[in-house]
Amino acid sequence: MAALHITRRLLRAVRSFYANRQRDALLRDCDPRMLKDIGLRWERGKLVPINPERFTPKSRAVAASSTAPGESESPGEVCPRCGARLA
Repeated sequence: MAALHITRRLLRAVRSFYANRQRDALLRDCDPRMLKDIGLRWERGKLVPINPERFTPKSRAVAASSTAPGESESPGEVCPRCGARLA
């Protein structure tokens, strides 16, 4: 049973690796302005989102907000660009 689980996870990882590799190859010829319109940028040879906090899973977001004291604002109460509190 464990071998089956490991094999499935390995196949899923290989599949996602090649899907990401194909996606990166398609976007490699896009200029930075087009990537910015999409919400992506190249960083050290990897394609990363401009606003990574938008793409974090809920569990990480909850863990990050619970460790920071006094940061109980919802995303609608904080400016996404500068981080200032909105009135």
